Amino acid sequence: MLGLSIVILSFNRREALARTLSEVRSAEWGRSAQVIVVDNASSDGSAEMVRREFPMVELLALERNTAIAGFNLGAARATRDVVLILDDDSWPREGAMEGALAYLESHPEVGGIMLHRRHPRTLAPEWPFDQPDLAGVQTEWPDMGCGNIVRRGAWNRVGGYEERFHLYRNDTDLALKLLGAGCGVVFNPAWEVWHDSAAVTRKSNKWLRLSTRNWVWMARRHAAGWPLFKGILLGWLHAHRLAGWRPRGHWSVLRGLSVGLMRPAPHLPPGLHATPERFARLIRLKSRYRAPSARS
Repeated sequence: MLGLSIVILSFNRREALARTLSEVRSAEWGRSAQVIVVDNASSDGSAEMVRREFPMVELLALERNTAIAGFNLGAARATRDVVLILDDDSWPREGAMEGALAYLESHPEVGGIMLHRRHPRTLAPEWPFDQPDLAGVQTEWPDMGCGNIVRRGAWNRVGGYEERFHLYRNDTDLALKLLGAGCGVVFNPAWEVWHDSAAVTRKSNKWLRLSTRNWVWMARRHAAGWPLFKGILLGWLHAHRLAGWRPRGHWSVLRGLSVGLMRPAPHLPPGLHATPERFARLIRLKSRYRAPSARS
């Protein structure tokens, strides 16, 4: 039986964090898990709430906001076979962890699993590419999100998240690094994670800027030639689509594109580059984007 560590990164969402911890601790798979909360210097009393209401949880209260580097700090404290990476407003749906952990148990070649993100009230899929042909387990999967299950050894092998990304696109980059290292990544739409976030349908200017920059950096890290050009173009146009009718949003996209092209992409160690076929699959999947909508 695989041991489970859970790493939750928190920043100024005390009520959401309390909900997530309650859901995790009440689930059968979560009762015996090692639970680590990394608080990114919240000012809303999140750390105090964890100490008071969840004394069994390991709390790492940081003195400054380290963004996604906090996930790496939390994962460094994990002691079990598998690490579940969660945002502070997300928790796996009933049955998801049981299915995913059983799959990892019987498939030692798989290094990571992406859970299917959905909103708990609208039921809208956050990752809206789940076409009928994606039913069942999808192997060689080139993406990840806010609910990732990764073998601790595989996480350490690829160095976790790229901290220079600061925020956004770090999950997709992680999936590509895992595949490049020979660690399989899978996705099954039936294994779902609730993500109670309003940011899915409206992207902030900060998201548009950093996400565009990081998409360009990610493409430069994992692709070359025509696939690189196509990948950058797709990410750029998609970001403009998400900006809608907001002039400042489009300006943020252009700023992100400029930085992504002009500044060096974070160094990627040898052996972690995704193959052209895997990057091409990511582009094909992203090309199928359709706006999230409520579903039953």
